[in-house]
Amino acid sequence: MGQIDSSETDEDVPNQINTEKKNIINNHNLSVGFLDDRTGLSLIGYTYNIKQTAMDEYFIGCGTMKLTFTGTVGWKHYYTKSKLSVSSVICGQYLVHPGVFIGFMSTMSYTLEYNLAKWVRIKLGGLGLITFTDGVIVDVGGLPFVGLNFSF
Repeated sequence: MGQIDSSETDEDVPNQINTEKKNIINNHNLSVGFLDDRTGLSLIGYTYNIKQTAMDEYFIGCGTMKLTFTGTVGWKHYYTKSKLSVSSVICGQYLVHPGVFIGFMSTMSYTLEYNLAKWVRIKLGGLGLITFTDGVIVDVGGLPFVGLNFSF
C-alpha cells in the first residue's frame, strides 16, 4: 500500500540521458564558403561548441581568408530548428592581416540553414559588422554569406 508502480528501472535512466545527448549536434563545425556567420571574414572556418542546449550554442573558433586570420567567440540562437532552421549569431572576432591590419570586429548575423544530412548543412544569410582598431571604428557594413557547414 502506498507504493507507486514504475516501469523505469535504475538501468533505464542512464540510457535516457545518453539518448538526450545524442539529439544535440556534435561539438565540432567546419565551414567552407564565402564568409561565415560564426567566423566572419573567412573562406574556411572551424568552431568548437563549448556549451550546447537544444536551441543555443556557445562557441570559440578560428578562420582564414588568404592572409587574414580570425579568432572568434560567440553565441548562436535557433528560432526554429528542423530541416530548415532559422538562427542568429552574435560574436566578437580578433582579426590579423600580417603587416597590414590588426583589430577587433563584432558581428551579428541571421542565417537560414538547410540540412542535407545529419552532418552537413547549406547556410546562407547576412552578416552585419563593425571593425575597430586602436579604439576607433574603421568600418561598418553588411555582407551576404553562403557556404557548407560540416558537423562532427
